[in-house]
Amino acid sequence: MFFLKTFFGKSKDQMADFLVQHARYQTMGRSGAGSYSNCCKVHSLGLRGAQLNKAREVVQLDNLAELIGAPINRFREETGGQYTVGFNGRSGGHMVLYSGEYYDSEYKSYCKQCHQRNYQAVPEGKSAPCAVCSHPRTNYKVPPRFHRVHSSGIDAGMSREDFLELDEASLKVKFDLVQRFDQVCDQVRSEFITLLDDFIVIEEQVMVPQMVKRLARI
Repeated sequence: MFFLKTFFGKSKDQMADFLVQHARYQTMGRSGAGSYSNCCKVHSLGLRGAQLNKAREVVQLDNLAELIGAPINRFREETGGQYTVGFNGRSGGHMVLYSGEYYDSEYKSYCKQCHQRNYQAVPEGKSAPCAVCSHPRTNYKVPPRFHRVHSSGIDAGMSREDFLELDEASLKVKFDLVQRFDQVCDQVRSEFITLLDDFIVIEEQVMVPQMVKRLARI
């Protein structure tokens, strides 16, 4: 465990002290509401020597958040989308606990060829072309849902006294949530270290398809 702290006994005083002393990050700038956070800059992850040097390369990967994001996805799912973890700050140097929600995308159909989504359903027994590539659209069996993150802070401005005024059950819910957040941060750190130990960064040239217009003989 790196971010997660072990507690022997969980009195109201211990839980309140933990919450009020936990690192926080201002999610909307200096004047904005803050939320619980952990610093994940490479020099703050307990790395040494070759690991630290490689980490400076790995953090430049365009898809790094996707590669190490499985623990965050599990956390978001287990909370029903009510909470998630995001990267904030210059170069994404802080993992931050956010509230959020799932919402219906309202898409009814899609194109299997180019994956363009459409808000109109395909009438039963009929065919409807994709507006982009003209291939037939297909109705979703289960419409996709998206997740939105709330920029408002969590427990922003609460003092030790405010936490102690809560009943023990309510305080424990907050305590358990932030402990789970710290555990997720530990799991993300472990995923990152696995990348450092099992992979190397290589450079390759990728040809990007580009849509152009030209004349073709009739």
